[in-house]
Amino acid sequence: MRVAVVVTARPSWAKLQTICEALRDTPGVELQIVACASALLERYGRVVDVITAQGFPIAAECWTVHEGENLVTSAKETGALISALSDHLRHLRPSCLVVCADRHEVLGAAQAGAYLHIPVVHIQGGEKTGSIDDKVRDSVTHLADMHFTCTEFARWRVYNLTGSQHVYNVGCSSIDVAKRSMSEPPVTAEELGGAGTPIDLTQPFGVILQHPVTNEADAAYQQMAITLEAAARVMLPWVVLWPGQDAGSAGISKAIRVWQDGVMPTFHTVRNLPPTRFLRLVQQASVLVGNSSCGIRECSYLGVPVVNIGTRQHGRERATNVVDVPHETDRILAALQRQIAHGRYPSSTLYGSGDTGQKIAEVLSGLCEGRVQERGDLWLHRRGDHDRLTRVPRSL
Repeated sequence: MRVAVVVTARPSWAKLQTICEALRDTPGVELQIVACASALLERYGRVVDVITAQGFPIAAECWTVHEGENLVTSAKETGALISALSDHLRHLRPSCLVVCADRHEVLGAAQAGAYLHIPVVHIQGGEKTGSIDDKVRDSVTHLADMHFTCTEFARWRVYNLTGSQHVYNVGCSSIDVAKRSMSEPPVTAEELGGAGTPIDLTQPFGVILQHPVTNEADAAYQQMAITLEAAARVMLPWVVLWPGQDAGSAGISKAIRVWQDGVMPTFHTVRNLPPTRFLRLVQQASVLVGNSSCGIRECSYLGVPVVNIGTRQHGRERATNVVDVPHETDRILAALQRQIAHGRYPSSTLYGSGDTGQKIAEVLSGLCEGRVQERGDLWLHRRGDHDRLTRVPRSL
C-alpha cells in the first residue's frame, strides 16, 4: 500500500510529522512525501530540508508559488498545484492521498486526488475559524473519502456535511509533537539563529507569531504594527516568527522590517525551527501573542499563556489558556500583562493526548489486504495496477 502525504507549508509538517513516522514504521506501507508550494522556499524556512534531515525521503516536489502574496496569487497557486501534482500522482500511483487542514494549496491537492480517483484522506476537517479558510476546509471535506478530526464537535460537523461513516475523532497530531517536545532540552540562543538583538533564552521572553487574515489582507501591515507596538510596551525581549505564505504576508513582513530597523528595543526574528524545537521554545516563553492556531492547539496542551488577536481563529474551540482581544494596542497590552502575571495554565487535552499519529496510521494500514475488519462501508483504493474494494472499520 502506497500512502502519499502532501506537505504544503511550515505548519503542515508539525501536523504531519508523527503521522509520517508511524506510517514509515508500519509493515506493508510505502510512504511517499510530496513537498509543495512554500515548503520548498528559503524565505519560509525550507521545510523540505527539515523533513529530509529527519530521515524522510521526498518522493516529489511541486514548485507552484507565485510572487505577490495576494488574493490573485492564492487563486493561481491553487490551480498550479492541481496541474503539477496531477502529473506526480499519475507517476506515484498512491493507494490514498493524505492532505491536511485548510490552506488554499490543500484544496488543489484534494481536487487533483479526487479527479484521479485516488481516495483522499483529510486531516483536521470540521473546524470553524471564519474567512475563506472555512470554505476551503469544507470543500476539502467534501472531496475527501476519509476524515480524521481533532475534536468531537468537528467529527459531528464532518458527519453532518458528508454522511460518511469514515469520520474519526483522533485528536490533533501536532499535540504528539508538543508532548515529545516537553522532554527535550531548552532551545539555546545559538540554536535559535535568526537576526536582531541577541536574547538570553534562560530569562523571561515572549513569542510573537502573527499571520495575515485573507479577507483582511489590506490591513495586515497595520494589524502587525499594532501588535508590535503593544509588545514594545512590555518589559520583555521578543522572538518574532516571520509569517506564512498567505495573502497579506508582505504587509506583515514589512511591519517586522520597519520595527526591526530600530523601533523595537529587544527584538529577534526567526524564519523557522523544526516542530519539536519550536514548541520547546514556546514552552520557555512567558507568553505567546498573535493569531496562530499554535496558540489554540499546542499551547493548550503545553499550558502556555496566549493572547489571541483578531478574527483569524474565530470559531475554533479553546481551552482556558487563551485570552481573545481585538486589534487595539491598549487591549493587547492589558491582555499581555494579565497573561504574563498569570503564568502557566493546566494542560488541556481538548485537542488530543499525544498519540494521534499512531491512531491514524493504524486506520490507514487497515486498508492493506488481509488486515481489514469486516464492517463499515466499502472503501475503494488502488493496489498496484488494480482497483480493489475492501472494508474499513467505522470507529477506532
